[in-house]
Amino acid sequence: MNNRLLPTIKYAWLQGSFWMSFCIVFAYASMFLLSRGFSNSAIGLIIAVAGVISVLLQPVVAGLADRSRRFSLRFLLMFLSVCMLLDAAVLLVPGLYFWCNALFYGILLATLQIMTPLVNAIGMECINRGIPVNFGLARGIGSLSYALIAFLAGMIIAEFSTTAIPVLILLCYLFVFLAARCFLFRSAEEENEANAIHTEKQDKEEQNFSFFKVYRKFFVLLTGISLLFICHNILSNYLFQIMSYYGGGSREMGIAAGIAATLELPTMAAFSFLIRKMSSSTLLKISAIFFTIKSCMTLFAAGVSGIYLAQTAQMFGFALFIPASVYYTNMLMRPCDRAKGQALMTATNTIGSVFGSLIGGFLLDGIGVPAMLALCAVVSALGMILVFLTVTGSDKETSPL
Repeated sequence: MNNRLLPTIKYAWLQGSFWMSFCIVFAYASMFLLSRGFSNSAIGLIIAVAGVISVLLQPVVAGLADRSRRFSLRFLLMFLSVCMLLDAAVLLVPGLYFWCNALFYGILLATLQIMTPLVNAIGMECINRGIPVNFGLARGIGSLSYALIAFLAGMIIAEFSTTAIPVLILLCYLFVFLAARCFLFRSAEEENEANAIHTEKQDKEEQNFSFFKVYRKFFVLLTGISLLFICHNILSNYLFQIMSYYGGGSREMGIAAGIAATLELPTMAAFSFLIRKMSSSTLLKISAIFFTIKSCMTLFAAGVSGIYLAQTAQMFGFALFIPASVYYTNMLMRPCDRAKGQALMTATNTIGSVFGSLIGGFLLDGIGVPAMLALCAVVSALGMILVFLTVTGSDKETSPL
């Protein structure tokens, strides 16, 4: 096998496994909790609390990876995967106490979001070290894996009930653990030596700069992206309820999620080409436009087929945003801040999930799907405006490999 392809293959395995698990944990959260007797409002609260916890812990865990010689990105991914395996196993216990379902599923949701920036950061770390990883292609494989598991999970759950959800989580996180275990490109001695040099350099840099002072405009940008993700997460977390409103069910939900995820692959696979033609800042702006287009198309959908059509906007919205935001953050941050920067960028998704889940759940129980979708369109438009006002270009773009 060509040694230049091996890093991308390994990273694609990690991305694919992780996004399969993401699909099961998040896309089917409301379905699982509904089957355990929770209301839409309660589900929104559970997702929101998990999001708040992950927002607080994401920078802490990522900062640990930036600073520590012992806790590498790879080690943290393996450790958190084991935690997810144990947690999912608890949900299979017969007769589990009502609120234990909320507690342990909430832990799944929080841990999953803590892992997300680590998966992105480990890929950019390889690129920064000169290891030939095609980030866009690997992330596209992640989206394809999401699409496949969304389609299969919809059929499996329809056949065997929501009890299949924890089983699917167990299988997916076993693959995540194995992928992280195999994601190694140099000896432990070399890794420790590099970490020691990195830590010493970082300590000197942190004495001279304050993270918040250096990246003031970045935090304003994060506000705009958080607004975009409020809408995005409402549409994702409550896709089952939206599809039910239009006369669909779990199968149609799986198809809709599969369409969106499948169409992410061409964009992400072509990202290495796109970023040679346009800056990551320009690509971020384009993605913001399509986030809003998707929300408007969903609002004005005439039925199940209209929802399917709206999902196609994912191709230039979320699919473009993910690699563009990772490259933009990597370009903007000092080496000692990159994992923390990726965590903060990923936290915008989590913040959007918190507010989206709370608002969406209460709107569903209160005034229904149409009002929820109308709010999505408004919030997404506001986020798009903020992104356009705060994203700046740079000549220091990171060249993809």
